[in-house]
Amino acid sequence: MVDNVRGRGTINENDMFIFPTGVDINADDLKGMVEYNKDTLNKSYDENIKMYKGHYPILDQEDKPLNKPDNRIVINFAKYIVDIFNGFFIGIPPQITLDDEAYNDNLQGFNNMNSFVDKLSEVSKQTSIYGRSYMFLYQNEDSETRIAVSSPTKSFMIYDDTVACEPLYFVRYAFDDNNAVSGDIYTENEIISFGNGYKFGDTVSHLFGSVPAVEFVENEERQGAFDSVKSIMNSINSALSQKANDVEAIADAYFFMSGADLSDDDLTGLADNRVLSVDAPDAKASFLERPNGDGTQENLIDRLEEKLFLTAMVTNLNDLSSGASSAASGYSIELRMQAMRGLAANKERKYTSSIRELFKIVFDMTGLAKPKPLKKVVNSILGKQSTNPANDLKFQFTRNLPKNVADEANTASTLEGIVSKETQLSVLSIVDDPKKELDRMANEEADSIDRAVNTNPANHDFEKEKDNQQSETGDVDEKEQ
Repeated sequence: MVDNVRGRGTINENDMFIFPTGVDINADDLKGMVEYNKDTLNKSYDENIKMYKGHYPILDQEDKPLNKPDNRIVINFAKYIVDIFNGFFIGIPPQITLDDEAYNDNLQGFNNMNSFVDKLSEVSKQTSIYGRSYMFLYQNEDSETRIAVSSPTKSFMIYDDTVACEPLYFVRYAFDDNNAVSGDIYTENEIISFGNGYKFGDTVSHLFGSVPAVEFVENEERQGAFDSVKSIMNSINSALSQKANDVEAIADAYFFMSGADLSDDDLTGLADNRVLSVDAPDAKASFLERPNGDGTQENLIDRLEEKLFLTAMVTNLNDLSSGASSAASGYSIELRMQAMRGLAANKERKYTSSIRELFKIVFDMTGLAKPKPLKKVVNSILGKQSTNPANDLKFQFTRNLPKNVADEANTASTLEGIVSKETQLSVLSIVDDPKKELDRMANEEADSIDRAVNTNPANHDFEKEKDNQQSETGDVDEKEQ
């Protein structure tokens, strides 16, 4: 389904803004898409961030009349789902490398300068909350290329209407206290500012050669990690709150008495001492009891919680650390995390594509990995085009799973002579970089050989020792003379 927005833009079934190619955007087109993002898409964004921060719809309900028990209990499953899943997906920083050592050093320096791993972690959290997020590039005052994270609540990407669906514009905006809008439109070569009334203002050229932003998504549908289980979370909070209301109502149960006439002092003594003594042959006393639905409520809450994690496909870690599961092996725990592993694998593919697109722009702009002169000459002779080094990026995402190092060591030793040393080391979670570990092992072996040669009596240099002794004897003779 494709919806029209004000102007010539449309939005498709995956909530992507589409704009016709070969047509320049105008103020009316921009206004339609900004207002659609603010008034329509932001409704879901605002609800999701509120739930992540612990503000659920039950807190906004009207108070119950007649001073009835009105508990509002919130269990923040949204934050749990987002944080657990992202700790599993990106809790261990991914390795992004190039084979060429010099290029790789430049890449790691750029990533460290921009705190790229931290920004990637923030983007991952935002995509789990909103379904999408953005990274965009800019030049700071020192003409250095920097990376920033932009929330979808105040920014969006506009794609062309071709099959490739290439980025046409990236829009960032804000509203002040008077509801006046201002912001910037990023094109392939320019940054166009706009102000109140969506009137275009100053235009500044940039050198990126592409729209300097990339969209990151949780999935193709751009749904957050807990979008599919909002109703279940709300039902759990409602059931727990009602259960607390029932407990409170039982504590305030009415006292029923018939066949006796109690004075105010008698009632006060009864309330204070909790003792009843009535001299009346037909007196009857009891508490009015409400129907008890404790078992039904507990079954409902247990089922809702089970279906919550089943539908969200995020493992409930409390189940893994309690009961019979506490003695489960690492392999059985991984099996119980299989659904979350599949979810993370899909997200990894989306992130790999987005990161590669981001670094294509970075490499074109910064020259962090320029083709070597000889390679450029060879390509020129062969009529080949130099490819962007981003195509050669290697990604290693490591799932944050409980590890048994002893089992890993046994597996690694079993692989001796069957696979390469690098593959053998790669099964050890304590080894971050197998290539560097092989280099360290080679250096240690070389140092060990040098020490063995230098301390071996068979390699003692008797001629050198004889020369030293003669030299010392000559020095003594000269002193005696």
